[in-house]
Amino acid sequence: MNGEKGLMVAGGVVAVAKRRSSFVEGALILGVSGVVTRLIGAFFKIPLGNLLGGSGMGAFTVAYQIYSALFLLSTAGLPVAISKMVAEARGRGCPGEGKRIFRVALGTFSLVGLLLSAGLWVASPQVAALVGSPQAAPAVRAVAPSLFLVSIAAVIRGYHQGLGDMVPTAVSQVLEAVGKLVVGYGAAVILLNRGCSPAQASAGAIGGVTVGSLLGCLYLLLHPREEEEGIGGRGLSVGRCLVRLLAISLPVMAGSLVLSLSNLMDIAIVMNRLQDIGFSQQASGGLYGTYNMVTTLFHLPQTLITALGVSLIPPLSGALSRKNRMLARRLSDSALEFAALLSLPAGVGFCLLGRPLLELIYFARPQDCALGAPLLVILGPGVFFVAMTTMTNAILQAMGRVRTPVYTLAAGALCKLGVTYVLTGKPTVHIGGAPWGTVCCYGLITLLNLRALYRAGMGVSWDKVFFRPALAAGLMGAFLVFLRLPVEGALGPRWGFAALTLSGAAFYGLMLLAVGALPREDILLLPGGKKLAKVLRLK
Repeated sequence: MNGEKGLMVAGGVVAVAKRRSSFVEGALILGVSGVVTRLIGAFFKIPLGNLLGGSGMGAFTVAYQIYSALFLLSTAGLPVAISKMVAEARGRGCPGEGKRIFRVALGTFSLVGLLLSAGLWVASPQVAALVGSPQAAPAVRAVAPSLFLVSIAAVIRGYHQGLGDMVPTAVSQVLEAVGKLVVGYGAAVILLNRGCSPAQASAGAIGGVTVGSLLGCLYLLLHPREEEEGIGGRGLSVGRCLVRLLAISLPVMAGSLVLSLSNLMDIAIVMNRLQDIGFSQQASGGLYGTYNMVTTLFHLPQTLITALGVSLIPPLSGALSRKNRMLARRLSDSALEFAALLSLPAGVGFCLLGRPLLELIYFARPQDCALGAPLLVILGPGVFFVAMTTMTNAILQAMGRVRTPVYTLAAGALCKLGVTYVLTGKPTVHIGGAPWGTVCCYGLITLLNLRALYRAGMGVSWDKVFFRPALAAGLMGAFLVFLRLPVEGALGPRWGFAALTLSGAAFYGLMLLAVGALPREDILLLPGGKKLAKVLRLK
């Protein structure tokens, strides 16, 4: 019996080692689905705003913000907690324990979601009135069932992520987005054609969120789950399992709430401070709308980074549960390196090509593009800091230090609010204070998280993770500065932007190889890495 268990444990170690490459594949799967989901979301919100107008979108936004807050209460941190616990059980050679974790989480949090859905459905008029938007009550009621559905979906996604399978999460996210687009927009059009007010039509629009949640949940329920049997011992009891789930998920939820609340306070600070220095309420709203337009682009690169963080937690948790510090260190270094490789050129691109990028996307709003371009330049370095925040949070969570990100996120949020308050009150800076607050926020969080990793014995290889990728990105920036004027003069702004983007990406890849920022062992992590390494003749 002991011999069989030893063989299975040894097999588990091999499996964990293999996940060093599979976590990148998982990140790519989630990253692609994230990009698709964001594109579908853009196709949904932009025409929806034209359709519903200010009043209809106001009701839609109120309902969605209420839903988002309750969504955090019911599911934030849950996929992280489940994936971490399942991966740890498999790393110990006791995969059957994962089934118990799944059953306890499904029973508990589906009940929580059901209660929240029922409560929001019944109290939708009171809740809408409480936030000062009684006309949003139908929209609030339409989105209420989603809370039950997303609670179930979060548990199933977490379980599959713990097994290293990112496909169910990716497919379900795309289904949710498609349902929201098709049903939500279609319902809004039908209701408006039948003479409903824009506020009433917003209920149909946000009903698409509920239908999308239903499609994603049904797919996850029908997707086959790996059947496992426990190996030795009884594992965690139901009570201990629930306590452990809460101990991991609650700090993650607290961190999410900290950022959500700081974002809400940020809006109030920016609007009030702009009016303090002489801007009208309408002008302040226009400036903040431009900044919101810019932040939409700013957060696009984080789609792949977030996917990388989600994919990292299971293999890193498994390695740590086996006390394989060497593998854990290699995983964390590789994750941070890939985050830097993706974020640094994006930040440089925002700084150098921000205005043509804005004009390409928001071609009908030239004045906003002119105002937004300097804001995107300020946010450029923030792309790297947000990426590092995401990855270091994931590493700390996988290490079991789930409270540390809460403290660092709180410190960053306070920094953001303070910087934004001071700078937006200066007439020479005004709306520029908002991006400076964001950069300072995530820069501080990155420094605090790196310090926490160092103190926990998971120090970072600075040369590999930061210096070499930064050198390659800097050389790419110099290349773009040299080429920009002649290329744009010859091809025009739009085609010039495309040519500069493609040539910059190719040059960046060459510089990564030239400075040794992408060694063979990291290329082998990529899908098809062996063939790519052979083509590049890397030893």
